[in-house]
Amino acid sequence: MNNNTEISLDELLSKSSTSPKTIKIGQKIGETSSSIVKLVDPASRYEVDTQAGVAAVGGSQMVVTVAGDGTTGVYNVEGTISFTAQGQTVSIPVGSISTAKPGEIPSAPQPGTPPAMSAPGVTSISSTMGWQQTSLYLNAGDKFYVDYQGGSWTVDYKNFPYVGSGGYSADIDKTIAAGYKFDSSVPYAYLMGKVGSGNVILIGNRGGPFTAGVSGFLSLRINDTDSTLGDNDGAITVGLRATVYSALDNFSTTNENPNGSWSYGWMPTDFSKFNTYTAHGTFMWYGALGSDLTPYIWINTGDLTNGVPPGITSINGIANGVPTGWLSLHPGPSSEASVLRWTAPIMGDIHVTGQFLAGDRGIMTVGVRHNNQQIWSAKDAGKFDLTIKIAAGDTIDFTVYGGYGYGNTPVSANISY
Repeated sequence: MNNNTEISLDELLSKSSTSPKTIKIGQKIGETSSSIVKLVDPASRYEVDTQAGVAAVGGSQMVVTVAGDGTTGVYNVEGTISFTAQGQTVSIPVGSISTAKPGEIPSAPQPGTPPAMSAPGVTSISSTMGWQQTSLYLNAGDKFYVDYQGGSWTVDYKNFPYVGSGGYSADIDKTIAAGYKFDSSVPYAYLMGKVGSGNVILIGNRGGPFTAGVSGFLSLRINDTDSTLGDNDGAITVGLRATVYSALDNFSTTNENPNGSWSYGWMPTDFSKFNTYTAHGTFMWYGALGSDLTPYIWINTGDLTNGVPPGITSINGIANGVPTGWLSLHPGPSSEASVLRWTAPIMGDIHVTGQFLAGDRGIMTVGVRHNNQQIWSAKDAGKFDLTIKIAAGDTIDFTVYGGYGYGNTPVSANISY
C-alpha cells in the first residue's frame, strides 16, 4: 500500500487445503501492489474491487491505482491480469495499463509503468522483502548495470553483522544455518536479480554489465529464502543504468528491417514519408535511388571487399571519411534524407546521446527528429544530448540530408530509458 491508501478485506475463503481459494480486497483510494504466487487451481481468485471495476490476477504482480473520483488504473507488472467493468473484461499485457471511470467500460490496454516505478535511477532494496521490482525495463539481450552505492543489511540482526551487496565472507557464511539460501552458490546476503520471469542473475558487487535473458522489469532481492526474512534488517542502495539501445551494437543486415526497435530507410526532402530499405549487402542497407545505391546506411568494419557501397576506399582505416567501427548515413541523389529510425516500445523519459562526424568532403545537414518534428540540427557535424518524454510507438530519427556529393556522414546514437 502506498501513502493515503484505504483498503478492506472483503472476502477470504478456503474451505480446505485442496478447495479453490478466494481473496477479495476492496480499494477505495490510493495505490496497491499485489504480488501473487501462481494460483494452481483455475477456480481460485484474487481480486481488487474498486468503484469502477474488478482487477483480477492469476499469478505474479499487478498495481491498482484509484483516484479521488474513483478512476481506476490497473497495471500488469508481470503475469496474467484482467480488468472487468460494466460487464466487459479486458486482458492486460505485461507492461501495460487499462483504466476506467465509474460507470464506464475499461479502456483498451496501453503501454504504461506504475507511478512508483516511473523514475529510473537510485533504488533502495530491503532485506525484509523478497523480489522487489525496480523501474528499469529491459528487452531481451539488453545490457544493464547495478552499482552498489551504500547501505547494509543482515540475515539475522541478533547474531550476524551488517554487510553490503557482496554478502558475507566465506568464514562468516559457513557459520550461518545451512539450507535457507535462495541460491546456494553464493553467500547469504548476496544481491541477486532477475528480469521479468527470467533466470536468477548473480549481481553482488560486480556492477555489470549483465544481460537480460527475457524482456521485463528488473527485480532485486537479498540471498535469503522468503521463509526466513523475518529476522532480517537493513537495506542497500543501488544505482541502475542501461544503454538499452545502441545503433552500432544493434546494427544488422542478417536480421529483418525493421531490426527490433531500429529500422533503416530514407525520406524525401519534405519528410512526408519514411521508406524502409529493402535491399542490403553484407554491411549495408540501401535504397538504390542512384546508380551508386544511395541513399544508404553502412558500417565500416574494416573489410571493404564485400557488401559495402561501391567506390569506397580506405586510408589508415578511414573509408571515405568514415572511421573503422562507425555507422555512416549517405543521402540520396536528390538530397533525400538517409534515416536511422528508433521506435519506442514503451512510454517513458528517454536519454538520447551521440554525434555526427564531418565525414567525407560534402557539407550535409544532420538532425534528430521526434515524431517527424526537428528537435536538433547542425551543419555537417555535432554532438547531441537530449531528454525526451515519449509514448509507445513514438519515433526518433537520425537524419543526413540537404546535400549529396561526398555525403558519407558517420553517426553514433544511444538511447536509454
